[in-house]
Amino acid sequence: MRSYYLVIMILNCIVIPINAQNSTVLIPEVVIDQYYNQKIEDPYRHLEDLSNPEVKSWIETQSKTAQYFLNNIEKKQFLIDKQIELDTKNKFVISKLKVTHDEYHYYLKRLATENVAKLYYKTSFNGKEHLLYDPIWFNNSETKNFIINYFQPDWKNSKIAISLTEKGKEISQIIILNIHTNQVLSEVLENTWPSDVGGLQWLPDDSGFIYVHFPNATANSKNFLLNTSALQHKIGESQKNDTTIFSKQFCQHLNIKEEDFPTINIESQSNKYLIGTTSGANAYSNAYYLPINEIGSKNWKPLFLKQELIKEYTIIGDSIVFKTSYNAPNFKIGITSIKNPNFKQAKTLVPESKDYVITDFTVTAEGLYYVTSKNSVQAKLYKYTSKRHEEIILPKIYGNIELSSHGQSNPKLWITVKGWTTNSERYEYTNNVLTPKNVHNTSNILNNIVVEEVEVTGHDGQKIPLSIFYHRDMVKNGENQVLIDGYGAYGVSMKPTLKTHRLLWLLEGGVYAVAHVRGGGEKGSDWHKGGYKAFKSNTWKDFISCAEYLTSNQYTSPKKMAILSGSAGGILIGRAITERPDLFAAAIIEFGLLNMLRFETHNNGANNTKEFGSLKDPEEFKALLEMDAYHHVKQNEKYPAVLLTAGLNDPRVPVWFSTKFIAKLQMYDVSNNPKLLLVDSDSGHGIDDTKTKIFERYANIIAFAFKQTGHPEYQF
Repeated sequence: MRSYYLVIMILNCIVIPINAQNSTVLIPEVVIDQYYNQKIEDPYRHLEDLSNPEVKSWIETQSKTAQYFLNNIEKKQFLIDKQIELDTKNKFVISKLKVTHDEYHYYLKRLATENVAKLYYKTSFNGKEHLLYDPIWFNNSETKNFIINYFQPDWKNSKIAISLTEKGKEISQIIILNIHTNQVLSEVLENTWPSDVGGLQWLPDDSGFIYVHFPNATANSKNFLLNTSALQHKIGESQKNDTTIFSKQFCQHLNIKEEDFPTINIESQSNKYLIGTTSGANAYSNAYYLPINEIGSKNWKPLFLKQELIKEYTIIGDSIVFKTSYNAPNFKIGITSIKNPNFKQAKTLVPESKDYVITDFTVTAEGLYYVTSKNSVQAKLYKYTSKRHEEIILPKIYGNIELSSHGQSNPKLWITVKGWTTNSERYEYTNNVLTPKNVHNTSNILNNIVVEEVEVTGHDGQKIPLSIFYHRDMVKNGENQVLIDGYGAYGVSMKPTLKTHRLLWLLEGGVYAVAHVRGGGEKGSDWHKGGYKAFKSNTWKDFISCAEYLTSNQYTSPKKMAILSGSAGGILIGRAITERPDLFAAAIIEFGLLNMLRFETHNNGANNTKEFGSLKDPEEFKALLEMDAYHHVKQNEKYPAVLLTAGLNDPRVPVWFSTKFIAKLQMYDVSNNPKLLLVDSDSGHGIDDTKTKIFERYANIIAFAFKQTGHPEYQF
């Protein structure tokens, strides 16, 4: 028994019917945990056992009640119909575009009449489109909705590996397809996750590829996502013959932990080295290198440690070009040798700016290109050659610029630009010429929308970026329905992009806001650290400051304000409503992290200790308790209306985060505001869902938020 952990069981599980909005209240079955001489009561520990028939029945009842409530909002169907209308107008949606060295274009395409996307390719940008694979062909899946969530062609455009998953599980199976004959090869690889972990790296001779394998892919198992391995697969052979090339067990001389994801990178066919990283839920990783002609050996050598703060890199011969925040919180770009690396004293190519953050970079035959951004919402593109920095002037100002290329041997640069209220656009840049290369068939549908970028003074004087969107005729009278979201974790920035739920809110006359809180990367690595572990409280305090700004400046009032986030953003929203329940009318949390004291003891928790902290450290325990919304729900408090959603197949966040939180809210809350739990047995983390699932999900969010903020057309 661990010295910091003690469990005592009291009481039994009793269900008492209450009003129709809250369905049933679950009487506690108290567990007392002792951490470092501090006793913590956990009244709904039993809800972690999803195999318990009583727990299953309670969840089903909660979900039926929530669905009944949401379906009673008559205009919810309008939101679904509106998405169908917009989808039909666009005719098709293209995603996951990949362009090879010889200009083959591979992409997923979903027609407006289809529920899932199919895989296509063209031999050039203007070439004829060919259907490669329809997921309905997989495993006689007429009765199942398999999704293609990842694909990777080989170097010669002869074969393509295709990853398929279903019901939001994300954990996938990989098949291999002959591109020229459409023949599916015999082998099927199980227990993979290339869409999120490691991708898939073809060997230079196309004889096989490297992928990450999960020995235990049962999402509710305590060993799920532990002791993963990078395996080498040879085309034509069974998966059981795949060999380990990088893992904790295989590389015992390296500092690989059981919760790390050992991943491999091969950037180009001419690469001389394999780069292995210990990736996962951390901003920085350890990395190792191995000459590619020694694949299968254990001669991995250290390349860089996570303490050297390397964020991104690209390989050029025997050199590595990298982006780092070491002594440069807004990042700088440098270059050093792979065989004799010295990252801390490397040659600087692009120095740090005090006013802008370097967000992206890539290398072509024509030079090094990089993107700078202010607060993640004002982006610029630059080119560096021979100590000269030149801005590349784009047709208009964009909030979000992303780059891709084929490395130093190819002159072409691809630029993808996005905005809050505009569709993404794509350009090719070669020989100082910018050429539109859009693959989407979409039209702008938001007119007369004002985008305000402001900075709000936080509780400690920090300036928090806040993006606000509204129709130009909006009147600041404190009566506007406002939906505000944020995230604030892993150094992830909330970059400008057009999202469907934001679109629906704006089309219905609401004001939308995005709070760029600490824990994200909007202001560089220091902004991330400012909402990390012991400083996590800044995340929700920043959010509260942004909400107060919207009320004090007459955009809205507490009775008209709803808040939204998901996953790690569950900490943000959960603690915002437990700290300031008076400030919000409604809160929507999707598959949220709400019970952080228990995360480490269950799947995917060990990996996330890198971002949030571990119970094994007394100071980090205090931080975890502070960010635990479940343990901050108070008796006899009036909480805003709450909608929690979760998916039973979620590989990232266990469903019981939501079940425990809603049960405690229902028990302690003394308001008449609904506390709803909607659990989907055919979904996961909101990723890899079908079109109909996505449309329903967004309609639920917007309808609930408008209902609780008093929109007259969403009442019943």
